[in-house]
Amino acid sequence: MARHTKITPAQQETFSYLKKYIAKNSESPTILDMSKEFGLRSLRSVTQRIEALERKGLIMRDPFQHRGIQVLMGDSSGISSGTIQIPVIASAGCDAMEVYAQDEFGEYILVDKNLLSVHTNIAAIKAVGDSMQDAGIRNGDYVIVEVTDAVDNGDRVVAIIGNMAVIKQYKKVEGVVYLNPENNSGEYHPIIVGQEDSKIFGKVLSIIPGTEWVDDIKIEYYPGYSPNR
Repeated sequence: MARHTKITPAQQETFSYLKKYIAKNSESPTILDMSKEFGLRSLRSVTQRIEALERKGLIMRDPFQHRGIQVLMGDSSGISSGTIQIPVIASAGCDAMEVYAQDEFGEYILVDKNLLSVHTNIAAIKAVGDSMQDAGIRNGDYVIVEVTDAVDNGDRVVAIIGNMAVIKQYKKVEGVVYLNPENNSGEYHPIIVGQEDSKIFGKVLSIIPGTEWVDDIKIEYYPGYSPNR
């Protein structure tokens, strides 16, 4: 199964620095070197970054060596040639519209390129709430979204209403848009808006569970989408 790694900006900074330092010096930097490079007064802060990269399979450490870090994947830019870096664009609500839509992003997911097939305009969005749990989208999960407004009835979408974002099932009837929850508890109700009052940000292609990120994590695909197309 393919490897998927959630990597924060700080971890990405550290990983890229390690690649460049090792390529130039034929040995890894020390913890003290890295604390000076990143302006961190606490050596523990550097160690936490290194431990996170090791857990995610990006580096390997020899605890008995002073300069014992080896990079296991990635080119000189710090990104493996077999993966693509997808920005996580804020969050979108699965309950109500209390989550703001934002253009800024502060973390990335590294995903195997083969999972995306021909799709190129891709983003990841973190789901908040459980009104879509019967569609397999749970609080804290990440949805992989093709950024497009070309969607069909029945598609799961990220929609922007005002300055709020929601993840819902899309249906349009005679110019009226129904953004439907998928939760059989009866606690949630459709959001009904005029076509002109909402904007479709993108179509949900797949879900990456928001659990501890490890190798062999399962990605669920929606019917009609195959990464091998």
